[in-house]
Amino acid sequence: MKRFILIIAIIYFEVSFLYAEDVTFNQKIRINFFISVRTKKLDPAIASAQLQARVTGMLNKGEMYCMFVESAQEMADRMTAVLKKRNAMIGNIWFDSHGHFSKRRALFDVGKDEFNAESIMDSVLTAPFRIISAYSDTNTIVGIGSCYGGATYTFPSVEGFPEQQMKGDVLMMRLSCLLNNATVYGSESFVMTGPGIFTASYNLAGYPRRKKFKDPIYKPVWDNLGEWNCYNGKTKTFYSVTTVTLNHDGNIYCKPADYLGFKKNKQKLQQKLLKFRRGNFNIASFYQEEF
Repeated sequence: MKRFILIIAIIYFEVSFLYAEDVTFNQKIRINFFISVRTKKLDPAIASAQLQARVTGMLNKGEMYCMFVESAQEMADRMTAVLKKRNAMIGNIWFDSHGHFSKRRALFDVGKDEFNAESIMDSVLTAPFRIISAYSDTNTIVGIGSCYGGATYTFPSVEGFPEQQMKGDVLMMRLSCLLNNATVYGSESFVMTGPGIFTASYNLAGYPRRKKFKDPIYKPVWDNLGEWNCYNGKTKTFYSVTTVTLNHDGNIYCKPADYLGFKKNKQKLQQKLLKFRRGNFNIASFYQEEF
């Protein structure tokens, strides 16, 4: 009888210890990160997003860190320094980046490093993500903040270039896998960086005003204006969601309705489409890219 009571007591204390460890793990604070490129080149879109992120980070008293980096390795080094010091986990990560339409594939950059459906399989290139994965789990949310970063359509053939799948879904799923099955969001269309991107509004949706975007070659992008996708690593499901937004804490979540769910936005889109002209986009940029 005494031996039985002793065994029960040992099991009780072991379970209690494991439960306490699990609770401690889950109760760790969550920190949000805004990751962008550090560059000396003047880029109005990047500069606007970085200024807003820096001010937002300053006002959030350590809840969101704004980091401008030259590489994915620098990102990992700086993030882990913060996370270790504060004994924290990653809440949200937003990768502020340009999409590169002329490369005809979904991607995002972390400094000089490009991540697409193929390169994200490179074990050397993705080593920094494996480092920060120690601070990621199924409660971590990731936003690919580049135009076409979650695009799933097939880019039509152009001159000597054959049709090509954008593979944003593949990129999102592989990124989730690298970060311990985090939830990943990516856009089918443009991601805007004008004023107010941290106001939980529709300011991340919309369209650029430059002439080159008003070309029929961009039709798949305009057809999906404001459309986002989500890959849930916990349930292993990929699905469409309503337009994504950021709030003042750097949290990523979906708006109640799509950007084009509003009549005025639909009307603006139709007016823009009528002004499309072939030749606004310079096809030569396709030849300048190195694949």
